Parts: sequence; C-alpha cells; structure tokens
Amino acid sequence: MARSKKETIFANKFLPPHSTAEGVSRYLEEAIICGDLKPGSRLIERDLAETLGVSRIPIREAFRILEIGGLVKTVPRRGAQVTAIHRQEVEDIFTIRANLIGLAAKLAARNAAEKDILRLSQITQDMVEKAKRKNLRSYFRLNVKFHALLGQASGNNHLATILENLGKQTFRFRYLSLSLPGRIQQTLKNHRRLIGVIRARKEGEAEKIARGNIEEAKEILLQYISAHPEFFHPGNKNSAPRLRK
Repeated sequence: MARSKKETIFANKFLPPHSTAEGVSRYLEEAIICGDLKPGSRLIERDLAETLGVSRIPIREAFRILEIGGLVKTVPRRGAQVTAIHRQEVEDIFTIRANLIGLAAKLAARNAAEKDILRLSQITQDMVEKAKRKNLRSYFRLNVKFHALLGQASGNNHLATILENLGKQTFRFRYLSLSLPGRIQQTLKNHRRLIGVIRARKEGEAEKIARGNIEEAKEILLQYISAHPEFFHPGNKNSAPRLRK
C-alpha cells in the first residue's frame, strides 16, 4: 500500500525542535542507529523537507552534522546517503571499545563510590524490565547510560570523555549487536557479574568481564555481517527503504 505524503518509515515521532537543523539531525540519527534507514539509503532533501515540514536549509545542515558523526556521506551526483557498515570498521571500533571499557571497569572496581554501584544496579534492573517488554530502543538507551556511568565511576575523567566521544557510528554497531538473538540476555548476565566484582573490588575480574562482553558483541556482529554482506555494504544500486512523497 502506498504511503501518503506525510507518512514516514520511522517508528519514532518527529517533534519540532528549538534548533531545526539539530532536531532533524537527531531524528535522522536515531532512524539510522535503530535501522529504520539502512546502509546505502539515499536521503532526498525534497522528500525530507516535505515530510518533516521544514525548509531544505536545515536538512542540508543536518546532513553535515551526521557526516561528521560518520553516519552519512555525500556522494557526487547522488547526494547524501547513509554510510555502509564495513567489517573492518566494526572490528577496529569494537577492539578499541573492548580495551577502553575493560580499563574503565578495572578502575571502577578500584574507585567507584557505593552510589555509583547502586546506580549501575538500578540501570540494570530497568534494563530487565525493558527486555521483558521487548522494548529494544529503551533498552539500548539504558545500556548507553550504563556504560557512560561505568566510565564516570572509573574516576578517570579523560577516559570517560574518550569513551563518550568515540562517535555516533559506535551506537549503530551497538544497537545492531543488541538486536541479534540472545544478545540482550547475555548482556544482562554480564552486567550482573560485572557489578558483583566491582562491588567486591576485584579489578582484574572486572576488566576481564567488561572486555569480554564487548568482544562477544563484536564476534556475533561480525558473523552476522559475513552472512549478510549485501545488507551492510550495498553496491551502487540502492535497495534500502527511504522516504516517499
């Protein structure tokens, strides 16, 4: 059935922002991270402007914001499109994250205050509730908060900042990994174990568990990419869904 002029493929509702370009970029960012817009999808200025009820100027500005984050690229004579997901990029980024998160967990076992540990436990319990409701988007947001707090609990502000600034591209990989069968349950199990060893001040075990959790995610995602190469690294022909007039 054809969509009406005002319909989108996205699950989230667009709300007019204070800064139009920033609001559009956040809207498209979530659509890319959560897979509403697939790798290789073309982003048509005219269609987006009409559907979101804004002019083309903030659309172009939003594209530039997303390009800095690695989610969008501009292709000569084709315009803006969602970047492909490359196996090597996934491997590189997850390897970096595994070591940084491992270090953060080790330092958290040494430095975390009791309030930090309680907050990590509360976030994990909230994640359990989201998992029961099969609300992956909310679960993912809580997972992001969990790792951000882990970085802060390390007591190393520079490490926490580095983890935060790895880029929006990592969110796309992490969301996709969590969407794969069994991954949510394994993540919850790893979080509980991690909190336990942090509370017990076992630095080595905390580092091992945290690093292993990321490495598990990497291997599962790489296997999935190998099985579906056409989805993650599409050719010049765009078969991904996009906005329609």
